[in-house]
Amino acid sequence: MFLEEVLDSIREADRSGPLSDKGGDVLDGLSGSKTVGALQRLTALFATDPEACQEACYVEIGVFQGLTLLSVALNFPDFPCFGIDNFSILDPEGENLGVVRARTAKLGVNNATLINQDFEAALESLDGRLGGRKIGVYFVDGAHDYRSQFIALMLAQPYLHDNAVVIIDDANYAFVRQSTRDFLAAHADYKMAFEAYSPDHPANMDPETLKKWESGWLNGVNILVRDPEGRLPQMLPPTELDRTLYVNDWLTHRHQLAELAPEALNLAQAVCHNDGAREADCKDKLLKRFQQRRKVYDLRNPDRNTYSAGLTEGRFNKLIP
Repeated sequence: MFLEEVLDSIREADRSGPLSDKGGDVLDGLSGSKTVGALQRLTALFATDPEACQEACYVEIGVFQGLTLLSVALNFPDFPCFGIDNFSILDPEGENLGVVRARTAKLGVNNATLINQDFEAALESLDGRLGGRKIGVYFVDGAHDYRSQFIALMLAQPYLHDNAVVIIDDANYAFVRQSTRDFLAAHADYKMAFEAYSPDHPANMDPETLKKWESGWLNGVNILVRDPEGRLPQMLPPTELDRTLYVNDWLTHRHQLAELAPEALNLAQAVCHNDGAREADCKDKLLKRFQQRRKVYDLRNPDRNTYSAGLTEGRFNKLIP
């Protein structure tokens, strides 16, 4: 019965978008309307059930400016909602925390709790935050590197409700889909209930295309549901067979100047496209970043840095008496 309700909720979001227009004059952000609608409708499965409402909650990783967190909380004022974010990404001016707080106050939302902390640290100590509740709806929309995605899924495991639904945003990214696929391969009791993708990242869309996909699933979504009885067949997100980018992660991390990879790639792009003006600008930015961290880099080897100096040469674990 619950699986049918999950699928019906996603279908309705795909047809109609948001559950209501509450907060529409205040809220905006980086999630598609259908994604917001799915979060609201899936939360409704718990918030409108008397028993589940007492034992479950909504949790999201990556609050940004509060669109999804407040859209859900506003529609279910008696259902606890938690947003985890240390506001270190997509916030160059350091304004997003203030934006979320101002929007929360303006909308009169009292059931949305911000956990202003790195998501990994927050998930490792989440039990003390939820007041004994389990996560019914879990929205993963934080850092989109492979490890962050996978860890966000893994560390949430002890806190997920028996009927947990997991919504993974920005699934257009190949490394996001790979982490989802790897999680599903390792957890047979979870299945993918729905997937949807747009043709490109929103930043690369022309205005007309962007408007279309802002009303849809925007940058892709994977929705997982716990299915211990195996009622859903296995459905996996498409991934790349070429593992070059993942090997490059290792080659980058061990390099003396690993943290300069973005600046180095921007410079390489300018050089490869014979863009002299941009090349000069990228070079200046690269050298500036290098000088800022030079003391760190000077302590490293040119390559094959293992960061293992000072670690034990051998240590046994001890049995607990």
